[in-house]
Amino acid sequence: MQTIDDLVADSSALIDGYLDPAGREQLYNRIWHCLRWQQHDPDDRIMQLIIRLYDLFVRVMPVDKRMMIYQAAKNEVEHRRFTPAAFIVFMQNEVDEGIASTATIDLLAYSNRDWSSLPVGFKALLGIVEHGMCRIPGALFGAAVTFGDGNLLIGLDTMAPHMTDRDINMAARMQTGYVHHAAIQYWLSIARRMATREDQVAQSVVRSCASALVRYHQSAFQPVVTDIERHYPAWDFDPSVSVKQHWSFEEYGKLIEQQLWKIHEAEAGEKIFGEVLKVWCASVD
Repeated sequence: MQTIDDLVADSSALIDGYLDPAGREQLYNRIWHCLRWQQHDPDDRIMQLIIRLYDLFVRVMPVDKRMMIYQAAKNEVEHRRFTPAAFIVFMQNEVDEGIASTATIDLLAYSNRDWSSLPVGFKALLGIVEHGMCRIPGALFGAAVTFGDGNLLIGLDTMAPHMTDRDINMAARMQTGYVHHAAIQYWLSIARRMATREDQVAQSVVRSCASALVRYHQSAFQPVVTDIERHYPAWDFDPSVSVKQHWSFEEYGKLIEQQLWKIHEAEAGEKIFGEVLKVWCASVD
């Protein structure tokens, strides 16, 4: 296949004549070939072809095989043979929360910093979500929250109106094992805005916020909350994350206790935040 026309024609024939499971290896190899081709040829037909191939890939390949090709692409990015834009394929087309959210975090981490000190990948993320160009926007949104960069908060507020209550519920499930101050404060800010509303959607969002906060406490690698500064792109810095301040869970519980009580008292529906208080604040029965 010497030209893009040859590649498109041959790949279309592969898709139309695909037989599972015999053709899985050929499909895997073709997607990989297209990902590599895309690095030196920005022709939009390559992206459209990858989308078609990956749509079939999602339908016939188990998650572990899809994670395998994702990890291979990430390895190429880390060695600077692929650009971070390679992650966008997985953000847009994956239906697995783990792969889609990991791709989002990696896109942000490996992006250069723009004039406003944000990673340039965040603009791509906003565009994907705002234009409905992904299958599970909640995973992408949740990944951006748990990423923990406080500089992204205004952008997250721009993204939030494009989320349904189900998307927010999915976002609340996104965890990395690291608990960041900016992420906790963002979920608290959403809960504050929604707590006084009595409609079903708002109450669902409040439950999701509470769920995220409880999960952070329960799934942490260490009982520590950190306020961080990220350095972009990650491959230019060692370490790529600086800790500005940290608290033990006990210390942080005291720090946010009044915020939690105010949300709890304001809740128009079921008093969900009582459970958050029990988890984060040892003095609460």
